[in-house]
Amino acid sequence: MEIIIQEEKYNPFLKRKELKILIKHEKEATPSKEAIKKFLKEKFNVEDSQIEINYIISKVGLAESIAKARIYDEKREVKKVEAQPSENKPSS
Repeated sequence: MEIIIQEEKYNPFLKRKELKILIKHEKEATPSKEAIKKFLKEKFNVEDSQIEINYIISKVGLAESIAKARIYDEKREVKKVEAQPSENKPSS
């Protein structure tokens, strides 16, 4: 598997790198998000929590895929969304 970063932009407002990646995977299935994340982690020397893979799309008829990823400057924490009882909701 060969991974080529085609485009790298820095977004100072959101404090992140935005990447467009070409993946050549001859005789292999489309790589997983975890495989791409592992490559980016080693290349940019960042932690898993700083990397977000938006999508991986295979090209029709070719052993190539396109992926979009973001690498944040700081660690991101996953926020848990919990159902809150509504105050305005009438009780039955």
